[in-house]
Amino acid sequence: MSYRTYIYFLVIQIFVLLCLSLDTVKTRWQLSQEFENQEYLKITLNKLLEINLHLKTEHYHLNSPAKIERHAKENLGMIEIKKDYLIVYEN
Repeated sequence: MSYRTYIYFLVIQIFVLLCLSLDTVKTRWQLSQEFENQEYLKITLNKLLEINLHLKTEHYHLNSPAKIERHAKENLGMIEIKKDYLIVYEN
């Protein structure tokens, strides 16, 4: 083979190597972006779980029977009904 043919093959190999290198860099960059995205999602999940816990606690507090009873007595003026037993003696 001639000298030009070797140069031609060398240029083709350099071009293929360059394309493969660029593809490798692109793939590594995408992986790093995905890892960052995964970390962001983990942080967001933890924040949402914390908010969910606060909301559940508030829900249980607001719907507790003691809270409803106190609201009924103080704001609505209701009173507690006490059962009185009347004992009648018959002769």
